[in-house]
Amino acid sequence: MRPFCFLALLGASVLVRAHKFDLGKRSGGDCSAMPKGKGPVPSPDSPYAFLNSEELASAANKAPTPSGYKQSFKNLHASTTANGYLGYVALDSYDTTLCASKCDEQESCQAINIFFERNPTLQVGSECPNPPSTTYIKCVFWGDLVTKDNTNNTGYTNNAFLVVAAGSNGYNNQTAKGVEGFASKGLSTPGAALLVVPLLAMILAILP
Repeated sequence: MRPFCFLALLGASVLVRAHKFDLGKRSGGDCSAMPKGKGPVPSPDSPYAFLNSEELASAANKAPTPSGYKQSFKNLHASTTANGYLGYVALDSYDTTLCASKCDEQESCQAINIFFERNPTLQVGSECPNPPSTTYIKCVFWGDLVTKDNTNNTGYTNNAFLVVAAGSNGYNNQTAKGVEGFASKGLSTPGAALLVVPLLAMILAILP
C-alpha cells in the first residue's frame, strides 16, 4: 500500500504542476504607472475579449516560420514553461523573424516562444485592483525544445487583474535536439521541487 500511496500522490503533484494558472491574489502595489506594451488592446478591455481577439489570433496564425526553425505550435492561450529559460525581450510588433534572430545571437538558445500578454498599466494595489490593461509582445528564449505540452502557463490573478496570454507560437531551431542537463532530468525544475518537498512531508505524516 505504501508504494501505491506514494505513486498516487506523486501523480497528483504532476497534475498540479501541469496547470500553471494561479488564482492566488497578489497585492501591495502603489498604483504607480507601469511600462506600456506595443501590442493592441482589444475592446472591451477584458480578459475574455483578449482571449477571443481575432486580431491577436490572426497575427499568430499568419506569422511566418523563421528561416532555420520549425514551428512546434500555433496560436495557443498559454506561454511556455520549458527548461533552460534564457530571458525575453519585449517587441514592438509580432515579428517572428526578429525574435528568432535575437535567439540566434545567444549560443545556447534552442527555441523561441512569441506571444501577446495582457498586463496592468498600473502597479496593482488595493486602490487600483483592476486597472486598464496594456499588451506586451514577448519573445522568450529557451535552451531546450518548446512543445505544446510544456506550453501550459495560462496566467495568474494580481488582485482583481487577470494576466493572460494569447497568440502564442513556438519555434525550435532545426539543429536543436534538446539540451543535456535539462530535458532528461524530469522533475528537476524549481517548480517541481517545491511540490515534491511538501509531498514527501505528507507521505511521512500519513505512514506509520
